[in-house]
Amino acid sequence: MARPSDSRFSPGDRKTGIPTRRLPANRWTRREISVLAAALFAPHVARSQSRPKVLVIGGGIGGATLAKSLTDGASLDVTIIEPKRAYTTCFFSNQYLAGLRTFAQLTHAYDTLARRPGVTMIHDVATMIDPSSRTVRLGGGATLSYDRLVLAPGSVIRDDAIEGYDAAAIKVMPHAWKAGEQTLTLRRQLESMADGGL
Repeated sequence: MARPSDSRFSPGDRKTGIPTRRLPANRWTRREISVLAAALFAPHVARSQSRPKVLVIGGGIGGATLAKSLTDGASLDVTIIEPKRAYTTCFFSNQYLAGLRTFAQLTHAYDTLARRPGVTMIHDVATMIDPSSRTVRLGGGATLSYDRLVLAPGSVIRDDAIEGYDAAAIKVMPHAWKAGEQTLTLRRQLESMADGGL
């Protein structure tokens, strides 16, 4: 083990290896700030628990990317709650509409993410969050505990937000805001349109 440098430690400390900072009290090193930040923002872990639990509600681009990032070399258990078995991206859907990509190229299953160490996929719906007990109840009846909770449910279209643009009208004039069936409907309509048509 290398001895501490004289500029940082007193001679007595070189025998014990216990550092005594000689820097002024108002100066911190980058390493000390990093250790302090990690301690402040790390998930609270019970002593009997070996790995912190992060629960992510929503497996869209936000939730899935977060789960992947958190398990990159970190000792965390990340559980994703997502009812769908696959995610269809809204971005690049313009290329599908133009015939430059297939619909399959916009659709991504969760198999690869679910195989990552530390990641658990649960295909269910979160129906209740209890922040006081740090638990989430699922539609299937299970209750999950967490140390940190992330809400990434994505966006939805309210079919009653615009007068006259209800669920029936959406099938005739698709918004394609939420990728999936709406994207397919819009593509079919574009393909059936005559050249120069409206």
